[in-house]
Amino acid sequence: MRIISGKAKGVRLCVLRNERTSPILDRVKESLFNILGDLVMDSSVLDLFAGTGTSGIEALSRGAKRCLFIDNSILSVQVIKRNLKNTKLFTSGVVLKKNVFSLLPFLKAGRVGFDLIFVTPPYKILNMECKDKEKILSFLDECVSGKILNDNGVIVLQHHKGQLVSQEEFACLRLVDQRFYGNTGLTFLEKPLHTDTFRN
Repeated sequence: MRIISGKAKGVRLCVLRNERTSPILDRVKESLFNILGDLVMDSSVLDLFAGTGTSGIEALSRGAKRCLFIDNSILSVQVIKRNLKNTKLFTSGVVLKKNVFSLLPFLKAGRVGFDLIFVTPPYKILNMECKDKEKILSFLDECVSGKILNDNGVIVLQHHKGQLVSQEEFACLRLVDQRFYGNTGLTFLEKPLHTDTFRN
């Protein structure tokens, strides 16, 4: 796993080897950032279930202003900090050990909006029979009502290709695109404005 483009291009990232994390493959990450394009430059980024921090750090390398990394694992927090140090992007990132499901009051109190939100929960959370699926999708909706997602901001939800996400599951977000790469699905969500933030 490496940084694909930008200031830290080519730097290899430390990884976690466990079933909890679902790190994005380099080829999927490259496609993702090609889709996002100019949205990344000067953006404020939130990386949820950050794992190794690869999506947020790639954004910083490509010109994002800052990134807040959230993960509930102390091992993930340590790895993200190490990756930020190795890429020389440490001053642009803040890493917090927090449970995503209890994060909304903290974010609302901070009154800081984000242009890009990467969401990479353990795949089992998005299984149909898992009670946490509704919780995570509701959390994403509240990013709109709580003014956590900026106007023209984009949420990217990573999931297994078999875990279909539909517009009917959101009240405040508009599903604007879905892409599939092998076993990985990427669902793009934004506020229901008049025009799409990105077009492909």
